[in-house]
Amino acid sequence: MAIETFIWVPDDEVSTDSTLRVRRSRFGDGYAQVSGDGLNAEDETHSLTFGGLKEELQPILSFIRAHGGYRSFLWTTPAGVLGLYRCSTFREQWRPGGIGVLSMTFERAYHP
Repeated sequence: MAIETFIWVPDDEVSTDSTLRVRRSRFGDGYAQVSGDGLNAEDETHSLTFGGLKEELQPILSFIRAHGGYRSFLWTTPAGVLGLYRCSTFREQWRPGGIGVLSMTFERAYHP
């Protein structure tokens, strides 16, 4: 199965959180031995928001649901970096007049 590409552009700014994973062993007298935790030791998440009518948001929701939270897709960050991501968390808000707001979190994946 080919890896699909997420093509929609978020409405507002994209917020990015990164955490560098390390392994740490503590010894007496305050000494600690620290090393990186694997080849892909950076956890990265992006928070995105989309707004619009139901007809505009439905294709985005269908794409996310089709990947089930566990299959990766390609996405280019606002910084222009293409990578593999997963989305297992999203939120829908519906306002009067049929206007919706879709918030989602993309997590960096290192394999499909």
